Amino acid sequence: MNAQIEYFVEQMEATLMSDIFTDNKLDLYDIATDLMDHNDGKMFADICQAYEVVKHHLLG
Repeated sequence: MNAQIEYFVEQMEATLMSDIFTDNKLDLYDIATDLMDHNDGKMFADICQAYEVVKHHLLG
């Protein structure tokens, strides 16, 4: 896993934890989509990989 994927994993996990405490209704898919909207197309594969990593962490 490269540094960019690790960065996106940390961003997704931090956003999920923040949403738990603030009672927002975002889910992991929404967070990944938002990251894609705010980053250029070159990051698409890294964001998708980070999404899968975080999903795996959540499901065990």
